[in-house]
Amino acid sequence: MKQPAKILVVDDERTVRLMLDAALRAHGHRIETAGSGAEARAQLSEQEFDLLLLDLQLGDTDGIEILREVKERWPATEVILLTAHGSISSAIAALRHGAFDYLLKPAQVADIRERVERSLQHRRVNLQRTELLQRISESARALGMIENNGIVTTSPGAGDQIEVGPLVLDLRRHAAYLGEHTLPLTRTEFALLTALAQNPDTALSYSTLSEAVYSRAQPEDEARALLRPHIARLRHKLESTSVRGIALVSIRSMGYMLKTEDTADPV
Repeated sequence: MKQPAKILVVDDERTVRLMLDAALRAHGHRIETAGSGAEARAQLSEQEFDLLLLDLQLGDTDGIEILREVKERWPATEVILLTAHGSISSAIAALRHGAFDYLLKPAQVADIRERVERSLQHRRVNLQRTELLQRISESARALGMIENNGIVTTSPGAGDQIEVGPLVLDLRRHAAYLGEHTLPLTRTEFALLTALAQNPDTALSYSTLSEAVYSRAQPEDEARALLRPHIARLRHKLESTSVRGIALVSIRSMGYMLKTEDTADPV
């Protein structure tokens, strides 16, 4: 028997919230509701949800902003957008930011339940895949090797740490240190840096990095657009310490590389 999912319904229309609450509770799911972006942020600051049903046009917040914040803090949380006919193009664009799917208002209960179950199945598969890859990675590191999307190199660290020059990543605590500095990284930034540090001085494609972060393959152009702001913030944090020895560099039309030469010039 499937475990009930924890779902947050975010919509500024009370009738929509009540309808979704009743329809999904009838299938055994645990439902919380929020009538505004502020209420949604308050709940998301306290707990992780399996799924969000998110209105694209909230009274106080753009739904895409909530989507970005959710994917930044809880990458495994699935998001289904609720949208009116006039905002279909925005909903499609939001898929590039990690939304699982979108539904046109007013949606039929059967359609809602079908999309919800598909999104939850997608989440389960991704979590199982991530857990399996972590186990494989841990076993590989124990042997002094690491395999990442077809790229095999000697592991820079052992056990729960990766070391590349002055950079140390504590995989157990999700902490990053550069020299004597602690880097305040988000989950996405830490996942990016981990993938790059596992393959130092090796160019990783946009899609390879995107899959490492989001556990979902993306076309190169979409992956590049998704990664660009995170890479920019990560690079800024690395450079703000003034510690030399590594640099995050762009490989034009291909991807990114964590370069260990202190002469590296970020592009």
